[in-house]
Amino acid sequence: MNVKIRKDSWTADEDNILKKIVLEKIEKGLTQISGFEEASILLGRSKQACAFRWNKNLRPFLIKKEATPKETPLKESSGSSSIQNHLELAMESYDEMKQSYAQISQEYNLLKRDYEQLVNWVKQGITQIK
Repeated sequence: MNVKIRKDSWTADEDNILKKIVLEKIEKGLTQISGFEEASILLGRSKQACAFRWNKNLRPFLIKKEATPKETPLKESSGSSSIQNHLELAMESYDEMKQSYAQISQEYNLLKRDYEQLVNWVKQGITQIK
C-alpha cells in the first residue's frame, strides 16, 4: 500500500511550536489570535491555518487530556489549572462568537440595505433639484 503524505502536513515540531506560543499568550492574558499571528510568522503558514489547526486538532486534545482524572494529580499546580481555565474560557468565547456571528452578519446586511436605499434617495433628490 502506497500512502501519500501531503506536502503541507503539520509536523509534531510545528504543533509543539503552535501550542507553546498560543499557551504563552493565553497565560499572559493576551488573545489566541495574537498567538496565531506570531506562530504564522515562525511557521510560514497563514494565521487562519494556525487557528484551524489549534481549534480542530490541538485545543480539543489539550482540554481532554487535562480533564482526565487519571492524569490529574490530587493537588493541581496553579499553572496547569490556570491553563485549563483559560482554555475553557477561550472555548466559551469562541462558541459565543460563533453563535453571534450570524446575528451580527444579518444586522449588518440590513443596515447596508438601508444605507444603499438612503444613498439612492439622495441621488434621486439631487437629480430632481438640477
